[in-house]
Amino acid sequence: MTTSRSPRRRGLAVLGVAALVVAACSDPPTSGGNADVAAGDGDEAELPDCPVDALEDAEGPVEVTLWFGGLAGSANVAMRQIVDAFNASQDQVVVNASDQGVSYAEVYREFTSAASAGDDQLPDMIYLEDTQLQAMADSGKVLPAQACMEAADYDITDLEPAVRSKYSVGGVLYPAYMNVSTPVLYYNKAHWERAGLDPSDPPETLEEVWEHARAIKEAGVADKPLSLKTTRWFFETWLTGVGVDMVDEGNGRDGLATEATFATEEAEELMTMLKEMDDEGLVNAFANTEGSIDHYLALVTQESSMLIETSTASTTIRDALGGTITAEQAGVDFDPSAIDLSVLVPGTGPFPGIEEPGQVFPSGGAFYLLNTSSPEEVAASWAFMEFMLQPENAKIWHLQGGYLPVVKDVEDEPEVQEFWQHDLAGVLLQPAAEQLSDADPDRSGPLIGPYPDVADAVEAAMEGILFDDQDVSSALTRAQERATEALERYAG
Repeated sequence: MTTSRSPRRRGLAVLGVAALVVAACSDPPTSGGNADVAAGDGDEAELPDCPVDALEDAEGPVEVTLWFGGLAGSANVAMRQIVDAFNASQDQVVVNASDQGVSYAEVYREFTSAASAGDDQLPDMIYLEDTQLQAMADSGKVLPAQACMEAADYDITDLEPAVRSKYSVGGVLYPAYMNVSTPVLYYNKAHWERAGLDPSDPPETLEEVWEHARAIKEAGVADKPLSLKTTRWFFETWLTGVGVDMVDEGNGRDGLATEATFATEEAEELMTMLKEMDDEGLVNAFANTEGSIDHYLALVTQESSMLIETSTASTTIRDALGGTITAEQAGVDFDPSAIDLSVLVPGTGPFPGIEEPGQVFPSGGAFYLLNTSSPEEVAASWAFMEFMLQPENAKIWHLQGGYLPVVKDVEDEPEVQEFWQHDLAGVLLQPAAEQLSDADPDRSGPLIGPYPDVADAVEAAMEGILFDDQDVSSALTRAQERATEALERYAG
């Protein structure tokens, strides 16, 4: 079996999606632990000092640098908007935001290169994917944001519980702000209507996805109804939802993981189900290739009817449609008699789990404060992070960038309520926001040091099963052995 390669039929709307989709294509992921600040069983973590008051003694504006990357389209615009708003709001700090590349990986490579050259080569703040959390905590270069929050009397419980849990290492919150997303199901309501399905009732489990895909194919609406990227993110989310750990040490939450544990009965059943769906011709499968947008295009060009992807893709889908569908037309009051059923009418539903819907953990990018800066620069950097944590500013990441609210009060902002009702991206994002609020903090996903190596092993197994017809059990066992070798090397 070979990788599905859909023809690239790109109309004007689809041409516009290429630049916008880069941020949404970046998998959101995970990682874990720095023993210097980690708490023991039942103990309070010993936090380093955060000089939040040092800005008062600074002479003139303090300039600080933020490195970021992996943000394109509306997310990049949001980054610039927030920096400009902060710089205009006061005269003590100037933030210089420097785009280091089109992917998170490029930014991390810049960080490791600069760190090896000396602390004076590093920025004051850095934005990285959550897959780097373990490595950043272990680097000794990060000032845990919780130290600054406590010093500034910021109430950490203002952040969503699942977000705090996901981005904490040894009971300590490391990033100061997080741009998070969750996987959701996008589906074409027009295809539902043409196949005789209820457009207001998306599938809630993988079994139901299978049933819907079969009905759509049998109705002749789409040849391969489910567009699926073979990413470890979905694999991890499915297993975490049923309580299966990817690695030992409590999924890396109780200590440094040294052994992979995902080749379980549940994983075999999961991959067997996907393989059987693929064998029936119901899956439009795509390799997780950096920068590829083919899995999006399958939905936009209506080659497929469903897409499991990041909630951040909502803005991409809205912009790709270019105003051809309104929020009201795609919303809960969807009226098939008033819509051309030959066009894409997007809807979203919770992530379809193995047993129940919405069993997710947050993933995405994170803003770190580096401890290699002077006290004045640390204080200046914290001032910027504190600015972003204010609901009236945090909402920009949701409204403009397509990320989910991590500050609880953001959802109460009038603009956000309006966005959810009258903007197509908002209509698509609301189920993901509700899914995040309901996420279980005790199932926050794995913390892994050598994340790229483990991800490569998992995705090689997924591709081998779906593209090369490999035996499910053997493929998962090989992947687990390969991942364990990487974990053991990392632990040294």
